[in-house]
Amino acid sequence: MARRKPPPTLRARSAELLASPLGRWLVRGLLFAVVLLVGGLVVRQARARAFRLQSYRLGPAALHYVGLHPELGPEIEASLARIAFDVSVFDASAEDVVREAVARHPLVAAVQSVEIRYPDRVDVRVVVRQPAAWFRTRDASARSGLVLVSTDARLLEHESYRYYLRRPRSPLPEVAGVRAAPPSFYGQAWQDLPEQVAEGLAAARVAEWLYRDFNGTLYVRRIDVSRFPAPPDRRRQGEVRFHLHDGTVVE
Repeated sequence: MARRKPPPTLRARSAELLASPLGRWLVRGLLFAVVLLVGGLVVRQARARAFRLQSYRLGPAALHYVGLHPELGPEIEASLARIAFDVSVFDASAEDVVREAVARHPLVAAVQSVEIRYPDRVDVRVVVRQPAAWFRTRDASARSGLVLVSTDARLLEHESYRYYLRRPRSPLPEVAGVRAAPPSFYGQAWQDLPEQVAEGLAAARVAEWLYRDFNGTLYVRRIDVSRFPAPPDRRRQGEVRFHLHDGTVVE
């Protein structure tokens, strides 16, 4: 009786598979996958090393403000240059990182555009907050009892506007009578339930129009909103008082 042939070994079957057209295709596919894996590891390491290179990292020194009006003065530009951030120029989210950092600055009302300039520059366009009035406050920590407030009701660092306020313009009025305490931080909105702050800012806009319409010969020195909002039976007396530069009081 003839003996049965032993089954082929695993090694023999593997050699037979590799010698077939399918085996050759599998070998090429395996080599291609290995090349991709090695290439990916190399690129990943190179990318990580490039992200760490200090010469390609963006920080405050990279900021260049485009279209910043000269009348704002050097103090504002110096304040905007102190924005803290650190990101690689190769980072796909670099523009978003810069935009968020700049938008948090107390003097910035809006960020219009951010453009990365390879390798170490960022061009930024911003809208800077404009002062509207000085508000007299009961806060003992406030210098001279006055705080500077922007047109959008934000507390401003008055030192940054020294040059701006010295330029020929409508004198900023002093708003008195607001009962609510001012915000604790620069750039924070000053909101109060009676809306005395909003009324004071609206009156400050009227004061600016008067100065412009009378070519500077008439201007409002002080605005009193202490009677705002008045009950209906007392509104005939006037809720807001304008104290003009010549001592005249207008209700």
